[in-house]
Amino acid sequence: MTLLIALAALSGLGSVNDCSKGTSIFKIISMSFSPDPPISGQNSTLLLSMNVPTQVSGGTATYSLTYNFIPISPSVEDLCKILPGGCPIIIGKLDTVSNIPFDTSLKGSIGIKINWKDTTNNELMCVSINTKI
Repeated sequence: MTLLIALAALSGLGSVNDCSKGTSIFKIISMSFSPDPPISGQNSTLLLSMNVPTQVSGGTATYSLTYNFIPISPSVEDLCKILPGGCPIIIGKLDTVSNIPFDTSLKGSIGIKINWKDTTNNELMCVSINTKI
């Protein structure tokens, strides 16, 4: 998430979507991104609520970014380290909160894609946020 925090920065209109095309193991129950549009110099909050049908012992979280339609190298983190409860992720409902700071220095459009995979590379969840000045 370090790359995401460092680069997710501009004022504009945001939208959050499930980018899994229905193939993820976790099923998103609800998601929100606020404030929408983001406020320059303040954090926006991404809330996700998911149904977890099977226990997960570990995996990765990949954060991909595009800035003015130019891809930035993705950042990959240990999934267990970014979740407050760590691992295993147990069967049931999983609620997450992510704070994303929006810096005043960048202008244009930004796309953020968050993709979680388990240790055998199965997609657990995929969410995208698209923001534009």
